[in-house]
Amino acid sequence: MSVTIAEICDAIEDTLNDATSMTTSQSYDELKEGMGSADLPLIQVYPESNECAFESGTDRTSYQGGIRVKHYIIHCDLFARQRSHLAEDMKATVDLIDELEVIFEEQNTKPYFGEDGIQSFRWGWTRALFEYAEAQFYGARFVIDVYVY
Repeated sequence: MSVTIAEICDAIEDTLNDATSMTTSQSYDELKEGMGSADLPLIQVYPESNECAFESGTDRTSYQGGIRVKHYIIHCDLFARQRSHLAEDMKATVDLIDELEVIFEEQNTKPYFGEDGIQSFRWGWTRALFEYAEAQFYGARFVIDVYVY
């Protein structure tokens, strides 16, 4: 099944927007130049890179004519709150990470993120201090490896 980068980003953004505390979510084509406190917490989902494997013809695929695996790296930046007080910034971030982890863990059967073209995925996150529109925001960057074939 063929799937576009746009469909992958939109499916991930739609799914992660279900976090109960999330105020705003933006896919790659909805990113704004700035954000206010009314927009927070906020996630932004966009493509970062891609790798494509050569077409394989192993015993597992010989009757299918070979498979070309595409590996997309999608970023989901979580802006928890504008930087102000470290303990409060960290608490807000951890609480939101917990919510998003639950949603990721619920993606345990196909179609992942409601998108038939995603065959498998893995994810992880790192704490982040984002500078955006001349302001600092505390949050986390989720890196989602999506496999399509």
